Amino acid sequence: MSRQSVAKAHQKIQELSWEPAYHEPVSQYGTDYTFRKAKKKDPLKQVLRSYFPMQEEKDHRVYGAEDGAIRGNMFRQVQERWLEWQKLFLSIIPLPEISAARAMPLLFRTVPNPELHNGQAIQMIDEVRHSTIQQNLKRLYMQNYIDPAGFNSSLRNFQNDYCGTIGRQFAEGFITGDAITAASIYLTIVAETAFTNTLFVAMPAEAAANGDYLLPTVFHSVQSDESRHISNGYATLLMALSDESNHQLLERDLRYAWWNNHAVVDAAIGTFIEYGTKDRRKDRESYAEMWRR
Repeated sequence: MSRQSVAKAHQKIQELSWEPAYHEPVSQYGTDYTFRKAKKKDPLKQVLRSYFPMQEEKDHRVYGAEDGAIRGNMFRQVQERWLEWQKLFLSIIPLPEISAARAMPLLFRTVPNPELHNGQAIQMIDEVRHSTIQQNLKRLYMQNYIDPAGFNSSLRNFQNDYCGTIGRQFAEGFITGDAITAASIYLTIVAETAFTNTLFVAMPAEAAANGDYLLPTVFHSVQSDESRHISNGYATLLMALSDESNHQLLERDLRYAWWNNHAVVDAAIGTFIEYGTKDRRKDRESYAEMWRR
């Protein structure tokens, strides 16, 4: 599909949007932000006609790698210590993904930009896909790993386990409070721009060093979608910056989002990488050194 035809299709989609004139719209999700002066642009111009073939190819690669792992007996070669830690990690991570999907409708009514709504709808589909392939990965571990107990305890962990309740608190931050704070600043501008690199790049690198090449396959597929989500976040950020009354709100929310992401993601992944690995080469940098660099 040529770039010109994508632009035409994207322009046509916006004609489906309208402002109701027969009643006063009710604000379902509140926000302190205003968008009176904002330019309404979507820099990426996403359309489903080009989106679905791309995602289909990614899924073929993910599920093909999973089939190869079973046939190649990966589950008898991976470090057991690593997979024991994955019981905790994979019980938590699908919830933030599905919370991110639920966060997108908060922005449909709050951000007055029909051009951007299409990208946010596609992001919602992305997040459902991410949660699905991550839960399928956990199911695959449970079916093939020598000790499956623990891969089946996700729902119990969210209420009976301290780590699970922390993960739930992190995920619910995407859908509670001010709609722009939660679904845009906290999620797309900070979590997906910065901290997915820790979750979906640093973590898979450690998995590969411990003989687990399925987690890198799945999580790199997830990470490949993040650039579009970042584009949605920064388009919203540029709209917010156009109005001076939003500047102090942005400073408040960025402080909150950076601290909360750092306190949860860095602490969790740092622990998994340091204590879940048996790869103790002397020439390796520590997680703290890599972070400072």
